[in-house]
Order: sequence, then C-alpha cells, then structure tokens
Amino acid sequence: MEINSESLRFILGIKLKQFRLAEGYSLKQLAERTNMSVSYLSEIEKGKKYPKPEKIIQLAQGLNRTFDELVSLQLDDELNPLSALLNSPILKDFPLQQFGIGLSDVFDLVNDSPSKAGAFVRTLLEISRGYDMNVEHFLLASLRSYQKMHLNYFEELEAVANDFRNQNRIPLTSGVSQSWLESILRDEFQCSVEYDDFSQHPDLKSLRSINPSPRKLWINSQLQPQQKKFVLAREIGYRILRLKERAKTSSWIKVETFDQVVNHFKVSYFAGALLIPEKRLIKDINLWLENTRFDGSALTKLMSEYDATPEMFLYRMSQIMPTHFGVAKMHYMRINHPVGSDVFRINKELNLTNVFIPRGIGPGEHHCRRWAAISGLQQLDSESIGQGNVNVLAQRSTFTHQNKTFFNVAVVREKSLGENTNTGMTLGFLIDENFKEKAKFWADESVPILEVNETCERCTIENCESRAEEPTIYNEKNMQERREIALVKFMDEHK
Repeated sequence: MEINSESLRFILGIKLKQFRLAEGYSLKQLAERTNMSVSYLSEIEKGKKYPKPEKIIQLAQGLNRTFDELVSLQLDDELNPLSALLNSPILKDFPLQQFGIGLSDVFDLVNDSPSKAGAFVRTLLEISRGYDMNVEHFLLASLRSYQKMHLNYFEELEAVANDFRNQNRIPLTSGVSQSWLESILRDEFQCSVEYDDFSQHPDLKSLRSINPSPRKLWINSQLQPQQKKFVLAREIGYRILRLKERAKTSSWIKVETFDQVVNHFKVSYFAGALLIPEKRLIKDINLWLENTRFDGSALTKLMSEYDATPEMFLYRMSQIMPTHFGVAKMHYMRINHPVGSDVFRINKELNLTNVFIPRGIGPGEHHCRRWAAISGLQQLDSESIGQGNVNVLAQRSTFTHQNKTFFNVAVVREKSLGENTNTGMTLGFLIDENFKEKAKFWADESVPILEVNETCERCTIENCESRAEEPTIYNEKNMQERREIALVKFMDEHK
C-alpha cells in the first residue's frame, strides 16, 4: 500500500491509542511506563508526530507489543475501511483546504471513535459501490459543491480577467478576435496553435482540443469560431494563473485529480470573464430584466454581440446573477440529445436550490419530457433550424410535489463537431419575491405555465401527454404509504 507520511503518522496514532486502551492505560500511566511526556504521547496519538525508532521500541515495550505491531500498516478488521480510504485517490487528490478542512480534521474525527468511524467509512464505500460512484464522479460532485459555496461567483478570477483586458487596453465594449488570442499565446507564451479535424484519428474527433506539451496546442477545426476563441482564452488562463496541473484534452477523457478539475474550472471561468466582461454584462442583463414581456430575441442578440455560444452566455449569466442581482436560487443544466432517439442526458449541471436534484435520480430513469429544454430538443427532431442557429424558449415550471415554480430560460441548438447530437441549455430561477422584484417579466402571460416533475417514474401527473415511462417509483411509494396506514388501522382495531 502506497501511503504518504501524514497518513503514516495517523495510522501509528490510531494503533497507539487502540493498544493503550486495550491495556487499560491512561495517557499518564503510559507516560510513566515509557518515560515520555503526556503531551508528546498525545501528539503521537493525534497523528501530529512520528517518533524515532528507539522511541517506538519504548512504546512497544510499554504496551506489551512488538515493534512490528506498532509500525505495520495493517489495521484490524474494524478499521480496514480506513486503510481503503487512506489509500484512495479521493483522499489523496481532494484538496480539503478548499473547503476549510485540514487532513488532521479528518484524522481527529476518526481518532475520537475509530470503530464507529470505520463503520461509517465502510457504509460510504458500500454506498459508492452500489451507485457505481467512481473517483471521477466524486471529484466533479466536489467541484459543484465548491461552486455552490461561492454561489458560482469568484471575484479573484473576475479581477484577473479584468486586469488582463486593462493591460492590453481592450475596452469593455470591444470583443477580442481569434487571431489576437493566437498572437498572445504565440508571442507572449511561445505556444504554437494548430487546427485539425482529427479525421486521421477517428477516436479523437469529439475532442475540442489537445495539449501535447506546454508549447503546443491543437484545436478541433470543426468547432464554431466562438468555441475556438474560448479554447484559446482558456489556454491563456492556464498561463496567466500559472496553473501547472491540468488535463491534456478538452473535453475530458479521464479525470485524474481534483487539481485538474478545479484548474480546468478556473481557466474556463477566466475565459468566460475575458470574452464576456462582468461590468458590461451586468448592465445588459439589467436592461433585459426591465422588460415586462419576456424577450428571447434580446438574449439571442446579446449572444451575437458578445460573439458567444448559448452555452457560454447562459453559463456566464449563472455566474453573474446570483451575486449581482441577488437571485441565488437558480439552476443550470446542459442536456445532450442524440437525434431521432428518446434519450436525454444531463452532461453539465449546477443547482443552487433544494427543490430538485437532477443528478440525484437513479440510472435508467427518464427525465421529465415537459422540461423546456427537452421539449425544445424534441421539436428540433422535426424542425431543422440550421447549424449554428438557436431557439430560445421560456417556461414557468411548477414542480408538483413541492409546489415551487421556476422561470426557465431554455436555448436549444443543432449538433456540432459532426456528431448526430443536439444540445439544450436551461437557466432557471425560483420565482420568489426577490425574483419578482428583479425580473419585470416574471408574470408574462405569453410564457406558458406547466406542471413538471423530476422523472416519469416519480411523477404524479395523470394523463401526461409527454410521459415516457410508467410512474413505477411513485406507485411503489404510494403502495408503501397505503400499507403503513392499513397496518396502523389494523393494530388499532385489534388491540
């Protein structure tokens, strides 16, 4: 088992405390038996110090144990799950400091009650296996939690992007060109930029970019011009932010460490802030929110003015609106839909509410076909709008089981990169008093109101014209509730 020095200290501390308690010794009694101070022994047990070999020999003698028993990495049965946790990539790669937690805090939790902690870890491991939760899922879920902590707004990254624009004398009203971004990479960072459709490498055709070395970048030539600029801006971000740990491809082939994940997020944030500057966007969104009627064409016009794809623009809105407009109860989703199929996959999601959790549903369930983006994607199957064009839809979606209504803005577009897949994005805001105050169009009668649910399997809506599957999960839950009521009635009748 490969393990770091911090974990070595932790394991020794756990074993020392276990052996001491098994012998019935207090820290003071062990100190007397080993000629060591109570404070020193306490620091060993807490995983803060690892004693020299001669000290370990003294400890072993004082505990009636062997040297090997103390220094062995083998833990007893009840603590075996801790070994798995300590050796897992999750604990190795996850920067707890991002969440204000030190590894010592985790160790302290385990040290207080190792057997209970072992059982807890065992439970987590069993749950993760049951839900096929691999390291990649865990790291991406951790990133989403990190974003939620900050309401998806990072002032320091906004400042870096703004400073970069100022240093290069780019007015807020001006965009940046693809050739200018290429020249920055080439002249300032000695990085060459090549374009290829990767047709000679069919398995790589879906990748947006490949970074073979720090001084060479290959971009998929089939990308839209706006997407190429985003890739270039992101590469500049790696260098401006001085981030070394990174994935070699975009999109992801394999997620290896949390540093890769969070660095990818940071440079993507930088790219969005560079191409769609904060101050200008705040002004434009404010004007859009003042309309008493929902204006989808105004959003399309803004996307064009910023030379941004729908994904870039809506996601940039999700970064600005919670902090600057106070509408923090929002969600963003990107859904892929293979043309001609009944398959809809969420491949990006951020949810700052507790009303529904799209990624919390089980595998094989069918997302509600009434969602604005899904109904828009279904429409694309029968009505071609031309590659590069977009449709903007709005819907007030009421979740039946919670009686909460969202104002959803959905944008759908046809396939890119030669794939037979369309994409839909949704940016939704909980209609509460705050949203009503900010968005004058919240009650626009032309925007349809629709009852929705999470999935067909969980849905209580009768005679739904869009149902893709029977409400099996709801029926099972309903049966269980009826059974419990019947049992209570039976018990009362036969006391």
